[in-house]
Amino acid sequence: MAAEKPPTQPHILIIESTYGVQVHEPREEREARFTTTIHKTVARGGRVLIPVFALGRAQELLLILDEYWKAHPELHSIPIYYASALAKKCMSIYQTYIHMMNDKIRREAAVSNPFVFQHISNLRSMAHFDDVGPCVIMASP
Repeated sequence: MAAEKPPTQPHILIIESTYGVQVHEPREEREARFTTTIHKTVARGGRVLIPVFALGRAQELLLILDEYWKAHPELHSIPIYYASALAKKCMSIYQTYIHMMNDKIRREAAVSNPFVFQHISNLRSMAHFDDVGPCVIMASP
């Protein structure tokens, strides 16, 4: 779910390049490694804690996990929690502006809102956390 490329052709482009010399593995391989690691961990009864920024990366990872859980019925009983008050507010913005997302998200939105997750619950507080088995928790400030 990469960002759309605008149809402009600038004469000069100045960018931030913290990782400019790094060679990154293809996105599909990174996602497969991410979901496989989580799958193996929860399958053996483990818990996964994923610290994320509230805006951007969190929504991307939530989409990846929800899609993966949909495709793997054996994981349906294992909860995914999303712990972030700020991120919850961000989700309503994402849901409102789906028409500005990339083609894949817009196509999915024609059927149902991809940001209304089937397998992810918002964790309002630790009092609502059932700490008895395998789970995935995404947490941000």
